[in-house]
Amino acid sequence: MQDWLSGRRRFQLAETMPLTLVTLSAMEHAEAEEVAFYSDAEFDTLVDWARMGRFVLALSAIERPELTLLCVEGLAEITDEVRQLPLVAAGLARFDIRVVMPLRLVEVGGPSLH
Repeated sequence: MQDWLSGRRRFQLAETMPLTLVTLSAMEHAEAEEVAFYSDAEFDTLVDWARMGRFVLALSAIERPELTLLCVEGLAEITDEVRQLPLVAAGLARFDIRVVMPLRLVEVGGPSLH
């Protein structure tokens, strides 16, 4: 996809800081009591992450138990941190991590939109 986008004259790839998209999903077998036991620790950890600037955007799914975070750390660093989240470490949540980058939809060399 990146090669295809690079060849388009109307797109400009911005390679700045590392960005990762982390999606945390509840496991189907997770019992409500188990999740409740870890929920305060999970919330506190995510609040700490926000204070440290580890992620810049959090999105909660409406139709399923899922949280997506836009993180400003590279793949190896954020993977290590995610594995230590209480619900993940307890086997009650799974995660998916993808490296992403911002994409400006303007002509290269054209006027800036910001």
